[in-house]
Amino acid sequence: MKSVKNNARWIWADVVSLIVIATIIIIVLFCYPAQYKHYSDAVTDMMSGWQTKEGALLSLDNLPKGDCTLKYSVAGLDFVNKRLCMRSSDTFLRVYADGVLTYVYEPEQLRVIGDSYGIYIHMILIPPGTKEITLKLHPIFPDISPYLKNAAIEDAGMFIGDVFATGLPGFCICMLMIIYGLLMLYMGITSKQPGENGTLNFLSLGTFSALVGLWSANDTCILQVLTQCPEIIKLLTYVCLIFIAYLPVSFIASATNQNNTKLLPVLMVLITVNFVLTFVLTYLDISDLHYMLRLSHVIIVIAMIMTIYLICRAAVRKTVEKDFIMRIVIGLCAAIIGVSTDLLRYKINHNSITSASVFTRIGVLVFIAMVGVHLIKERNKLAVEKGQAELMAKMAYTDGLTELHNRAAFHEKEHTIRNERIPCIIVQLDINNLKTVNDVYGHAEGDRHIITAANIIRDSFENIGTCYRTGGDEFIVVVDRGEIPQTEMAIGQMQRSTDAYNETKHPHVSLQIAYGYAAYTPQGDQLEVAEQLADQRMYEKKRKMKESK
Repeated sequence: MKSVKNNARWIWADVVSLIVIATIIIIVLFCYPAQYKHYSDAVTDMMSGWQTKEGALLSLDNLPKGDCTLKYSVAGLDFVNKRLCMRSSDTFLRVYADGVLTYVYEPEQLRVIGDSYGIYIHMILIPPGTKEITLKLHPIFPDISPYLKNAAIEDAGMFIGDVFATGLPGFCICMLMIIYGLLMLYMGITSKQPGENGTLNFLSLGTFSALVGLWSANDTCILQVLTQCPEIIKLLTYVCLIFIAYLPVSFIASATNQNNTKLLPVLMVLITVNFVLTFVLTYLDISDLHYMLRLSHVIIVIAMIMTIYLICRAAVRKTVEKDFIMRIVIGLCAAIIGVSTDLLRYKINHNSITSASVFTRIGVLVFIAMVGVHLIKERNKLAVEKGQAELMAKMAYTDGLTELHNRAAFHEKEHTIRNERIPCIIVQLDINNLKTVNDVYGHAEGDRHIITAANIIRDSFENIGTCYRTGGDEFIVVVDRGEIPQTEMAIGQMQRSTDAYNETKHPHVSLQIAYGYAAYTPQGDQLEVAEQLADQRMYEKKRKMKESK
């Protein structure tokens, strides 16, 4: 019955996860169009109406490759509290107002970063009374066209607000992916058994989710606005894209018990070579991150093929549950479709700076939701099983009456002492007159007598050793964190606690605990000899206690 309830709970978890994902998709695709702008009388759209030197009309959406000079008549337009606002991608920009150079954006970057600066937000001050604006555009790479987007004359604050309104839904999804990834990493790192496949699953899935979140946050433009370092954000996306390919393959290999596959080292070599070549060739000015991105795309495709192969092999060998295979297949199909769609969109128009990773976000969200719920479910299941195993082990080695360690636990301790040759002191203890208590006052009173003695023994020796109940009225303490003086101090504490109990509680039969101890040194002694000597001394103490009564 309990298993049925647990299955129902996780089915509901799956349903809720899918509903959340569907809601996010609806919000991204329908509620927040990629190009959202508050057009009004206060905004002058500048995307179309530009003229070349030859007088041909052009739109900034469709510029030819190579350098380009464009002019726009702004006579009569009001520039008070307004600026020429736009976004650019990998395009050097010079702005002239009536032939006077007003604005230059040609950033110089570290050679290792390459030439690409990614996406930059421009808010250009145009002098009042300007009649004509001239743009001189120079694409950084000859194989692309100059790219400008959202060009308009408007209030700078409104423009930034539009940037945030456009990018915020996607940025929130990216942050959710990063947070989810960090949660998975935390669950993997805090696992008490780091060698388990489950730990590797959480680490791979968490890192994958975080890297995809960082990579896809680039095209929301929010990080560029917040940091004012577009080149660093662009570099971060390149690095993320280089290493993303390894993680899903690593996750699938681990989750399907195929960690020994040769595909992983092959893929790691490819990624390492890609990383080294990318930055070495960029630094030597032989190539650029922009061109090396194609190699990353090829490796991602190879990783997809490897992932599909591992899933198919696991399904044929039946090394994992069908339910998990189904989740992986559904999630992976969604991720592959998303990544493939964005790669195709990039190939068709790789200058685009609008939602370059929107389908990847959606696909990866489906993947991590489908797989993540299963991993959490399995982790909780293992935690319950581990707790039950620990409870069974505790019950097997714990005395039910006193909650001290029992005889079986003591035998385990003896085995450890012999094998590891651990010096210690053996203290044998015995309760006097327990038979009298049981016979005259009943076994319930006898149990209270035993429990009281056990508590006193434990409280007296807990800082220097481990206490065991080895028989009805017999106890043993193994002192392995002290010497003879500490042992005698503990015995003195035990006697004082016993006297205090007798004086305050006035039991029917006074509590007396006989004791004897002997040291064990592995260099020349045998543990049995020390135990026998401690036992002899305990009985001698018992005899003396009875004689003095």
